Amino acid sequence: MLSFAAAAALALSVPDPATSRSGSPEAAAASALEAMHAAAARSDGVAWADRLAPGLVWVGNETSERWDREAFLGFAAPVFARGEGWVYSARDAGRQRHVTLAPDPCACVAWFDEVLDSATYGTARGEGLLVRDGETWRVLRYALSYPIPNDLANGMTAEIKAFEAATPISDAPGEVADTPEEEAAAAVLDALHGAASRADGATYFDLFTPDATYIGTDVTEHWSIAEFRAYAEPYFNRGRGWTYTPRSRSLTLAPLDCRCVVWFDEALDSQSYGTSRGTGVLVRGDDGRWRIALYALTFPIPNALARDMTARIRAAAQ
Repeated sequence: MLSFAAAAALALSVPDPATSRSGSPEAAAASALEAMHAAAARSDGVAWADRLAPGLVWVGNETSERWDREAFLGFAAPVFARGEGWVYSARDAGRQRHVTLAPDPCACVAWFDEVLDSATYGTARGEGLLVRDGETWRVLRYALSYPIPNDLANGMTAEIKAFEAATPISDAPGEVADTPEEEAAAAVLDALHGAASRADGATYFDLFTPDATYIGTDVTEHWSIAEFRAYAEPYFNRGRGWTYTPRSRSLTLAPLDCRCVVWFDEALDSQSYGTSRGTGVLVRGDDGRWRIALYALTFPIPNALARDMTARIRAAAQ
């Protein structure tokens, strides 16, 4: 009998007829996410692994959780063997899942964000990158989080800060900027945080693409850049910025001939909220400039607090 890892590796070479019959590339990519979640829910380890690209990095809710494909398969294997899959289903996928095709003629990379319902944790959120191999789309990067509602954020982040002060959590080692493209993308992120701290709205918003998306820590905060600008500029105009200081960061140049898309995830320190995380995508435009196309901010919840806090979030929503 094949081991779980061997069967998963074999499955990588099998095209998926469901995705090959899909219409647009975006629809095919979205169907791959649906298939991944469905396979995990039924503890089908082989089908689930087939949705994970060979170079996968999976970022869990706690900042210590950053797994490559082999490590993530190893984590999942005993869970699936016991028939204990996990259920994350897309919430109103037509409205709360967004897939954007990268600006390259190959139509082979896309980024996404989605809102999920979890049987265990309630509301969850995922962002990441998908890559196409032949007719099959697979997940190359995935970042999972549990959004904290605005009316609970001050209290819960204070609890998280106190917990982390007593029980420090080490950030997982990431991927340093080791290409010129990744270094340029990192410089844009540094400029973004600097501009926000100075309340320099003109510089801040010039670092986004015109059709960028900004996702805030509350699950309702999914803004076009124009909507986010309308929200943020009154604060900037009063000299009130916000300071998020990067303490660790990972950057991934997407496998495109144009070398024009970089995915990132970064752990941030905030005096107000403690640990935060940013994830998203930067794109190099025709003018040669790198700009942010997607930025998602969240408050990572330590694993030791996750069940209690997500239960309280769920209760507050009822």
